[in-house]
Amino acid sequence: MSSVRQKVALQFFVSNLALVANFVLTIVLARLLSPQDIGIFSMSAVLMAVAHVFRDFGVTAFIKREKELTPEGLRNALGVLLVTSWSVTGVMLLSAPYWAEFFREARVVPVVQVLALGFVFIPFGAIPMAILSREMAVEKSARITAVTTVVFFASSVGLALAGFGPMTMAWANLINIIVTGAMARWALGRPLPWLPAFGQSKSIVHFGLGNLLTALLKAADNALPDILLGRKMTPADVGWFSRANSTVNMVSTALLPTVNYFALPYLAKVHHANGPVAGEYLRATSLINALMLPALVAIAVLAHDIVSFLYGNAWLDAVPAIPWLCLAYAVSSLFTLSAPALTGVGKPYAAIGPTALLVVAKVTCALWLMDGTLNTFALAMALGQLLSLPYQLWTHQRHLSLPWTDWAKSTLPLLMQTALVGAVCFGIRETLPVHTPAWAAIAIVGLGASVSFLAGCFLLSLPMAEELKRLQHAVLQHTRGNT
Repeated sequence: MSSVRQKVALQFFVSNLALVANFVLTIVLARLLSPQDIGIFSMSAVLMAVAHVFRDFGVTAFIKREKELTPEGLRNALGVLLVTSWSVTGVMLLSAPYWAEFFREARVVPVVQVLALGFVFIPFGAIPMAILSREMAVEKSARITAVTTVVFFASSVGLALAGFGPMTMAWANLINIIVTGAMARWALGRPLPWLPAFGQSKSIVHFGLGNLLTALLKAADNALPDILLGRKMTPADVGWFSRANSTVNMVSTALLPTVNYFALPYLAKVHHANGPVAGEYLRATSLINALMLPALVAIAVLAHDIVSFLYGNAWLDAVPAIPWLCLAYAVSSLFTLSAPALTGVGKPYAAIGPTALLVVAKVTCALWLMDGTLNTFALAMALGQLLSLPYQLWTHQRHLSLPWTDWAKSTLPLLMQTALVGAVCFGIRETLPVHTPAWAAIAIVGLGASVSFLAGCFLLSLPMAEELKRLQHAVLQHTRGNT
């Protein structure tokens, strides 16, 4: 556990350095590009997100979960990836005009075509990246992250300044894919097969199909705002909602790269070694949400200040959607580890049902509530998320041997901590003068959120409190060692 904690800490540090760079990039691009530019790219990227699911076909999850890897197994994995990735390239190139016609926006076509080219190169980097994650080789992954972050930042800003408009992020994405693949093969430090095989692909395809269907439904879930808003409203609405989404997503962007890096290989190792994963699932979920939920409630309170400070007044139309999106993300966060846990115990198909219900619930609520405003659309997303919760709990009980009562006992203290942080943030923000600068409001309320977060952890005896004590002990030992 000590080794795992050190790797988690390093991965968290590295991924958040990348987050800071990408966050700065988001702010810079918000000034260099218009809401229409970002909206057009978002509509195009929806197709790429769905295509990524077919491209992967669960191969990387298969590599991370397998007890042993053989050269023949890797050749078969490469074979599956090449077939799926290059097929996706062809489909995207052919479908680009139809996608543009769907959105009634011709500028979508070249963006989709450039994004499609990335799938030609993805297979050669996907396998070494999956192996590095499987081996939890954080140091090597850190080098890749450092280089690719710099390359993506520089290429995005350079292209935006050169007037590429909505094509900016498409070309930057292609450059990033090529550099990532090259860096991954170099960092792995050992040869990998370049020639594919297909003789033993059946087991990979069978396992991957479960992951494919789940990931496809998740991609559809993520794509719903861009599809529904792009079809029913305007590119500017898509851009505003995208900015609201990215504001709420700041916390998960900070935490989830680390979580996703370790979740599947770690839970698979627990399953291979011990069998049941329910206890570790609850503990890890509590640690994640002790950070996520309080941060989301603080963002909901500070929505106007954050958007005004980071993006400028041109983006204030995004604000009404943020509180409802915070609620949707909070419910979703409680089940962050569900899919990795189910895949880790060899039951990837079990995640299909809850995800399908989630998508259906969101579409139904959106069609019922949409009135042309972002506020009601975000409300529909939150309501759909809540309606899917019972099925998630049933899936836990059946496939992870996790009774809903145990889940509730673990979750209730987290909700109490969140309520404490929310009350403190709201109280502080309401007492501040009306004309308080946005940066000052964020700093003052953020300080109150931090103090109430710590108080909640220890008053409610959350697992996070034990981790904080360990961190304090490690820091004190390190300080004494240096003196």
